[in-house]
Amino acid sequence: MKYRILSIGHTGAVMSITINNTLSLRVFYGRYSPLVKGSSRKDATTGTLSFADASALRNAVRKLQDYNFEEAHEDQVQEKLTAFAGAINNTLSSAAEYSGSSTPVKNAVSKIKQLNQEYSSELKKIGITVNKDGTMSVYESAAKNYSRERYTEFFNKDSKYLNDLYDAAKKITRRVDVRI
Repeated sequence: MKYRILSIGHTGAVMSITINNTLSLRVFYGRYSPLVKGSSRKDATTGTLSFADASALRNAVRKLQDYNFEEAHEDQVQEKLTAFAGAINNTLSSAAEYSGSSTPVKNAVSKIKQLNQEYSSELKKIGITVNKDGTMSVYESAAKNYSRERYTEFFNKDSKYLNDLYDAAKKITRRVDVRI
């Protein structure tokens, strides 16, 4: 399944980004991998979707911190970046919908958006744009245009951004009721 995202670049040009239902995204979702697809997402409860998306984001953070970017092919790096952005975007979307029934989830959504804005210049240096609503867009050729060392440095285990992002996602998974 492919998704096409259009966004305006810093030069004012329209950039088109295609997000695939990738192996990485399915791995991030683990046992909730059916919820990567649109039809399954529509049928899931808001709580289940929020839990699955936040769990996928937590998995994405940990797996990217352990990933060897320098040994990977550029297509693999691009897939990882796209899946990471997809997990964040899905989490923001589903948790924002759920947050009407939970102040801690609402606060976690705000924290993720705030983190994305705070680190937007660092993210841009690796080919990820933070949109005004806190979601992310990945440049089509990010992995081709940026060095693998930048990804290794950004996605390291000591990254305050990633560790704070993980904690915010963990708050969501601890507070959602999958029955709702």
